[in-house]
Amino acid sequence: MDDVHEPRSHTDPTPRVVRNHRRFALSDVTFDGEPVGGATIDEWQDATGADCWLARVLMAPRSQQTAGSLAGRTVDGRIVSGRVALIGEGPAPRPRGPVLMEWHGVSALVARPVADEH
Repeated sequence: MDDVHEPRSHTDPTPRVVRNHRRFALSDVTFDGEPVGGATIDEWQDATGADCWLARVLMAPRSQQTAGSLAGRTVDGRIVSGRVALIGEGPAPRPRGPVLMEWHGVSALVARPVADEH
């Protein structure tokens, strides 16, 4: 009798479960203090309960910069900020114009409350 081995599927010890996902827009976005326009934020909890987030920003590519600080204003006026990093190689070089950059949160996404205007 032949010994037949079926390929084993990859088993991940942590199930890929996403909880409490929310997506929202930021305006007046800055990257390391420099204005870059707007961004879309995805925020969620992974299967272990860890808070995760990423930002998609249409911006001019930054040569050799793979990490920085991102901040912006939510629709209700709160300022949110956090440290981000590129995962992988980043976008391919282009002769000109903005590219969609996907920055992964490497610190907590911190929100400051809306300032009272009284």
